[in-house]
Amino acid sequence: MINFAQVEIYGRLEKVLEMKVIDFILQYTYAMIGGILFFVSLSKFLTASIDLDGKHVLVTGGSSGIGLKAAELYANSGANVTIVARNQGKLDKAMESVQKICESKGRVAKSISLDTSIEKDVDEKLGELKVDVLINCAGISIAGNFENLKPSDFENMLKTNVLGSVYPTRVLLPGMKSRGGGRIVFVASQVAQVAIHGYTAYAASKWALRGLAEALQMEVKPYGILVSVCYPPDTDTPGYEKEMESKPDITKVLSDSGEVFSAESVAHDIIKYSGQGYFGISTGFDGWLLKQLHPGMSPINNLWEVWQGIIFAPLARFISLFYVASWDAACAQRLKKELAEKKKQ
Repeated sequence: MINFAQVEIYGRLEKVLEMKVIDFILQYTYAMIGGILFFVSLSKFLTASIDLDGKHVLVTGGSSGIGLKAAELYANSGANVTIVARNQGKLDKAMESVQKICESKGRVAKSISLDTSIEKDVDEKLGELKVDVLINCAGISIAGNFENLKPSDFENMLKTNVLGSVYPTRVLLPGMKSRGGGRIVFVASQVAQVAIHGYTAYAASKWALRGLAEALQMEVKPYGILVSVCYPPDTDTPGYEKEMESKPDITKVLSDSGEVFSAESVAHDIIKYSGQGYFGISTGFDGWLLKQLHPGMSPINNLWEVWQGIIFAPLARFISLFYVASWDAACAQRLKKELAEKKKQ
């Protein structure tokens, strides 16, 4: 027998629950929007911004690619710019554009021919400089299967990519401390967030920069110095063209899932986000997604940067599962194909 009183009660209860769920969703949405606006506003208020006008910016690896574009953009912002690279011929050519921009702004441009992986030379040529912003952009990339790479490949990349950033930073850091502020940027790579097939040596050197930057930030933050790590995706540069020569076929297949960006777009992000105090700097949606996956216990320099990780990390991890599964499937398929070809021989 149907108890109509109970049905009516359950109906009312269902409506109440529906209203509460809707209210909860609305309140949660409002809270999220309010929280985002609050943290964006608070981060702007608390983060030490930097006025580049008249500042001295030094860019290693400044004769081409991301380094050169960064130098040009810093020059356009009214900074005095020094570019550093090994090849004097490339430096002279790069100086044509950088100097032209600096002169139009009433600023000074200089170039220094230097291998930043040689400590003695770095001490001699950079030791007397007063630098406000240091962009460590010098680096090389060699791709290849782990067993095919030579120990010297690992040594060269660790020397150039890691020590080539350590030496300039060690020389210029005391001056930043004495002046009570500065910016230091280490240009790593997306492989410092997701190391795929073919990048065992390159990824090892770029992951090292992340660890270096994180520890260094804790040491220098009391002096008003902020450290950033940039994670460029595949970027249209001379270095990328050379990397493609050694890149295994399977690595090319995996890399095709991402877009190739211009050096100028990456340089723009470096200047914009390091100026806002971001610890991690990414380019493009894939780069932003990877950044949300790697907050760890990274420095708290910009509250909006931190808040993004809190909100989006779970979603980013879920999406990443599909990427990793497809990469694993591609590697397995490639091995199956190679074994089948060997049997035919």
